Amino acid sequence: MRADNSIRTVLFDFDGTLVFHQPDSFDIVRDFCREIGQPLSPEAERHGRRTRHEFFVDPILRDRVSGLSSQEFWTHFHRHLLEALGVEGDLERLAKEATDRASSLTLTYHCPEASCLALSELGERGYDLGLVTNRINVERFHELMDQMCLWPHFDLVLAAGEAGASKPDPQIFVAALDRLGASAQESIYVGDNYWADVVGARRAGVTPVLLDPHHLFPEAGCLILERLDDLLAWLA
Repeated sequence: MRADNSIRTVLFDFDGTLVFHQPDSFDIVRDFCREIGQPLSPEAERHGRRTRHEFFVDPILRDRVSGLSSQEFWTHFHRHLLEALGVEGDLERLAKEATDRASSLTLTYHCPEASCLALSELGERGYDLGLVTNRINVERFHELMDQMCLWPHFDLVLAAGEAGASKPDPQIFVAALDRLGASAQESIYVGDNYWADVVGARRAGVTPVLLDPHHLFPEAGCLILERLDDLLAWLA
């Protein structure tokens, strides 16, 4: 039976919300800084994590990396992050070293058990569930969905590579709602990136919910979760 509230549709982000990879891309940079003798303070680490989130949605930065190879993209990413962290030295060389370090590692992806159980519970309560991601490589995205057996949880799965729009563009949210036959006023979107997920959902008239266990975005002005399964109590 549906919870006694106006919400009928729950949309989710993918990376950093439902699915995580180990090692984490920022943890790689943090460890690299420590190894070169420039360990990060807690405040610098917090700033770096915010910068990492912003990098992937800032339109100016996206234009700069458009058309780059994967190696060039990640070198640009690491240089931008090292500069934001105040790391001293030859940043071009250090960025290449950090990129080589990251590319030598094998990433493993997982969806936490508590999150999978939360998805099952939401489905049993009668909510329509959707997944909206900025992933461009649809084939790789679908491989990860298969790997973690996530398909059965969702009534809709939509990637930016299919929609032709990326968060925070409201059109990707509008496309998802249209395909679900859902109302923005009766929908929430759960994500971990303030600039992509909160701003984008609001532009589409959808209520945002932010997963922010590191307390990176005090300006969010919406419901903030430490864990995804905390959503169950709020919706109840």
